[in-house]
Amino acid sequence: NGIVKLDYEFILLFKKLGKSPKPTAEQKEKSKLTTEEWNEYFYGHWNFAGERQNEHLAMFPEELPRRLIRMFTFPGETVLDPFLGSGTTALAARNLERNSVGYEINREFIPLIKEKLQIAERDLFGERANGEIIEQKIAPHDFKAEVAKLPYIFKDHVRFDKKVDPRKMSFGSKIDGSEVSPNTFYKIKRIIAPDCIEMKNGKIVRLLGIKPIVGKEETAMQFLQEMIGRRKVFPTFDEAMPTNGNEEFAYLFLKNKTFINGQLVKRGLTEVETNYEYKAKARLLRYARTANVSRI
Repeated sequence: NGIVKLDYEFILLFKKLGKSPKPTAEQKEKSKLTTEEWNEYFYGHWNFAGERQNEHLAMFPEELPRRLIRMFTFPGETVLDPFLGSGTTALAARNLERNSVGYEINREFIPLIKEKLQIAERDLFGERANGEIIEQKIAPHDFKAEVAKLPYIFKDHVRFDKKVDPRKMSFGSKIDGSEVSPNTFYKIKRIIAPDCIEMKNGKIVRLLGIKPIVGKEETAMQFLQEMIGRRKVFPTFDEAMPTNGNEEFAYLFLKNKTFINGQLVKRGLTEVETNYEYKAKARLLRYARTANVSRI
């Protein structure tokens, strides 16, 4: 029952135009590659063990930056890492007698970087990495005024029909540590209609694929109150349906995966909406046929 797993990454090489500063004879001597290293480093594919992703979401082995630094730099030069992360590239640069400068926007990684680079510790030979962590102070700017000065201003002519307030419907990010579990549920504030509810966060959700039946509105709303009034629900959205201001069309589920839209149709409390296309249309029509047979 084993699974063959092969992780691979692409490395993109960009060459800066212009003349590079000439290295000294000593730098050239220290940077010599053996024939075996030439054949291995400048081959189209590299193969080496990966790195455990337990401290950072994009950990990679030191061998990766070590090879690139040896191929394209000389001792004493400076390696720039715009995404410092856990500091693996800076570590490889230090071990190869190169300086390094790295940028990182997450403060949470500072202890990890210090530990990896041993900035505050001496090694067995009494040497210590001469490292400095500087917090960049960004002066306030009028970004609109700065953009207006540009010779060309990009304008996206594609209009989005799905406008969701990110402050009310946020699904988190691994980058800033605000990752949200896929099992995040929401409480109901009130039931507006058989096909419309309001969440605690103020979001109006219309139950996709159903419409009220005249004369059964009160019964349907009472059923919803009993079923989801004090429970948490999880809405899923259909890509085919656009948002309408603060309203969204959604399929509503309980924690046990009970399909609320379908339950209303099964009990004959709502009709199936057939005026437009959506993913669960066939499923709801099947529920409606079952409900009609049961009533007969």
